[in-house]
Amino acid sequence: MTVAEAKGVFPDNRAPLIRAVLLSAAIAIIAVLFWDAIGNLWTRWSEQQELSHSYFIPLISLWLVWANRKAVAESVGEPSWAGIWLFALSSLFLLIGQLTHIFVFQHVGLIVAIAGLIAAFGGLSLLRATAVPVAFLFFAVPPPYWVITVLSWKFQQISSVAGVAMIRMMDIPVYLSGNIIDLGSYKLQVAEACSGLRYLFPFLSLGVMTAYLFRGPLWQRLIIVAATIPITIVMNSFRIAATGVLVQAYGPEQAEGALHLFEGWVVFLLCLLLLFFVVALLCFFARPRRNPFDALGAPELHAVKPSRSGVSRPIITGALFASMAAILALSQITTTDALTIPERSKFASVPEQLTGWRAEIRPMDPSVAQVLGADDTLVADLYSTKKNELINIYLAYLDAQRDGRSWHSPRQCIPGGGWQISSHEILTHVTPGGKTVHFNRLVIQNRDYTQLVYYWYDQRGRKVANEFVMKFWLIYDAITRKRSDGALVRLITPVLESEGMDDADKRLGDMMDRLEAILPAYVPD
Repeated sequence: MTVAEAKGVFPDNRAPLIRAVLLSAAIAIIAVLFWDAIGNLWTRWSEQQELSHSYFIPLISLWLVWANRKAVAESVGEPSWAGIWLFALSSLFLLIGQLTHIFVFQHVGLIVAIAGLIAAFGGLSLLRATAVPVAFLFFAVPPPYWVITVLSWKFQQISSVAGVAMIRMMDIPVYLSGNIIDLGSYKLQVAEACSGLRYLFPFLSLGVMTAYLFRGPLWQRLIIVAATIPITIVMNSFRIAATGVLVQAYGPEQAEGALHLFEGWVVFLLCLLLLFFVVALLCFFARPRRNPFDALGAPELHAVKPSRSGVSRPIITGALFASMAAILALSQITTTDALTIPERSKFASVPEQLTGWRAEIRPMDPSVAQVLGADDTLVADLYSTKKNELINIYLAYLDAQRDGRSWHSPRQCIPGGGWQISSHEILTHVTPGGKTVHFNRLVIQNRDYTQLVYYWYDQRGRKVANEFVMKFWLIYDAITRKRSDGALVRLITPVLESEGMDDADKRLGDMMDRLEAILPAYVPD
């Protein structure tokens, strides 16, 4: 829009000022729409140490724009309808996030809304020019809690195995049981905080920024990004091994306190050095060879020829604010209309209905209870009054799965207790009442002990085994039925030396049939 055109729409050449006011108003409305998402971002960044670096992600994006402000200013074009469509997409993410109470949808929607705002006021040319800073904001989006839990356990297992291998290379006798490192006199547990995610998330974002600054072909940049994962695992394993050696030599106090924190910072710095080593290798084998310091140039955003849409700015601006008004109204409906919480009986009365079994109630591990945040739980050892049989039963119910309160797969926590999963399969069982149950069957071992595990997710009438399928139905039911309640059912029985695996399977199968006949009162369909 030229100055002359602007004068025709806004007298006295006040077009720039009015555009600034409208832009400020649009930013304010987006802040109101995504206020809960912004608050949740701040909370997640402050409470989870693996996400504490996220505070700097928006600042880095703003710095990239400011450092290249001349190129950005030269890229401002005419407003584009693409901005309206992007805002509509962000609104869809917002509404889904509000209906399901899964904040990752709202977080992604916030970034898409920022992209839409850029296109609506500065055209596609400005969006292309600022694509890198906008895309970099996705590294500030916290993964869902269950994804972090899965990654944490995986990294714990890998780091524990690699760390023990390094300790053995130093001729120190050591035994690994799950994620517990047994040094004889001392035992070290590779806790969730030592999984390596505190390195991975910030290091991955640094790796992406390094790849962006690297002057080289795309495949070399991809190598730089991919290298962050093995570097994190190796160096975290080295940290675990170093801690084990220090504990063996000087005592268990070496595993905690200032020295442990110091090791963490040293390891992170070593990660950065190894990443630079990868850059140096790429430069060494390049033809012609290059100095790695020269290959890492200053961040540079290239100006894009201002785009032309042929649509007047007032029309795009009016459409944008009309869309915002509509989404404001819809968002009020989705936030005030709460999820439905069905009536149900408490799990405490379940043992009374299991005739022929004597129950010993076990207290819930406080750390597990805090992480899960279940509204109702039952942990009990069931002893058969007629046979020498034992079944451990675990039931956990959530009125609503949201804000980090969701199911953590038993496959993630079983290895932490020293048990190894030797077999895992998903099977289907039809109960005498005609209900189809899809369940996980695990055989776990700890030295000479073997146990059989069945578990499944009882979710609003569905008996689901797969965690990803469970999440899909969670989103679907939250939108269509306004419900996200459900339960996790887990059964464990020891495989005795006097019996075979078939006997253990029959025992858990019979208990599954018993439970499915009574659970609807406790886990509503």
